[in-house]
Amino acid sequence: MKEQISAFFNDHGLFSPMDFTDPVTYFIPGFILLITGEIFLYQVPRKLFTKKLIKDDVSSIGLGIGAVLLDFGMKAITLSFYFWIYNHFRLTDYFGIADFNDFFTWKWHVDHWWLWLLVLIVQDFGFYWHHRLSHKIRLFWTGHVNHHSATHLNLAIALRQGWFEIAYRDIWYIPFIIIGFHPIMMVMMHQMNLIFQFWPHTDAIGKLGWFDKVFNSPSNHRIHHSRKIEDLDKNYGGILMLWDHLFGTYKAEEQKTTEYGILHNISTYNVFHIVFDEFRDMVQDVKKAPGWKAKLSYIFKAPGWKHDGKDERISRLQQELKERKVE
Repeated sequence: MKEQISAFFNDHGLFSPMDFTDPVTYFIPGFILLITGEIFLYQVPRKLFTKKLIKDDVSSIGLGIGAVLLDFGMKAITLSFYFWIYNHFRLTDYFGIADFNDFFTWKWHVDHWWLWLLVLIVQDFGFYWHHRLSHKIRLFWTGHVNHHSATHLNLAIALRQGWFEIAYRDIWYIPFIIIGFHPIMMVMMHQMNLIFQFWPHTDAIGKLGWFDKVFNSPSNHRIHHSRKIEDLDKNYGGILMLWDHLFGTYKAEEQKTTEYGILHNISTYNVFHIVFDEFRDMVQDVKKAPGWKAKLSYIFKAPGWKHDGKDERISRLQQELKERKVE
């Protein structure tokens, strides 16, 4: 079966996903174990395991299953495109792999530990901007809002992945492929980044001191998922908090929040509504907008922009909140 699938993709000029060993698949049993442990060791004793939470979790698992299926096909397109760029446009071989057979030996990884560290840094930098722009450009927000739509924060929410996001999330790494980083290393590090981001989705772990300042953590990610105006659009880092510190988007947790979700929380647990409703709303806004400037603004400006009525962009709401506090 594996050979038949690979042959199908190869016959159509695509890299076969069956030829890529996705590290996420090895962690699935661990994800299930940790979600179960959180339920019985944290949520049930504190009477947090309510019908509402269960519905949120079921929706999250549904989005996760859909994302896995879509990602399987997307890897064929992404890796094929990456290899085409790498083979024709890379600027240097310094960050590459001279003999790909060596990549599958332990010695190669021991000798090139520094390259993995460098790939981690550049991939996390690319993820930061992908994540930040997914909050700042409404077209991208239609693919990311799904992840923030749950009104709880627990490990199951980590599986709540947007489907549209899968189509564009890999474009942010193209500059690094052109520089000369190998496509397989970039994609593997992206998957490792996703694995790392699983555990910060929880209320069960408190603040971790210096660790919170350096790495993504439950404390940092609670801020990111908070729906309080002062917390919105903060802590975008996947593994490192370095980029948030550098670009002014870091916010330390002063008090644990219980208010999660988006500015206007949704009232549906239907997976397809969660996936498509924001995109539908954007299309309707574009249709109603007067003139091309307004239409394009509804697509490319931040969520909350309106051609009439109250401007609900997060930057504007935070400025208003700051002005009220000064008064």
